[in-house]
Amino acid sequence: MTKVFKALSDNTRQQILSLLEERQRNVGEIVGEFALSQPTISRHLSVLKEADLVIDERRGQNVVYSLNNETLNGSMQRFFGQFSACQASLR
Repeated sequence: MTKVFKALSDNTRQQILSLLEERQRNVGEIVGEFALSQPTISRHLSVLKEADLVIDERRGQNVVYSLNNETLNGSMQRFFGQFSACQASLR
């Protein structure tokens, strides 16, 4: 869960996830949405992939990225479950 929240702590990565929430995209399409270089976007995608927040799939010469909703939703549920347990113990 730490990797997930570290990945989510960066604004650019949050914006990439928002784009992928709309639809799958290749790296060129993602780069086109930012004033950042392709290597910088690729680094951000690597962090997101390492946290299992995105899935990459090779399609011919392109790699298409999509949002891994399962990891994102599971991490949020675990976090809020822990938060709720802490609140309950304070009562």
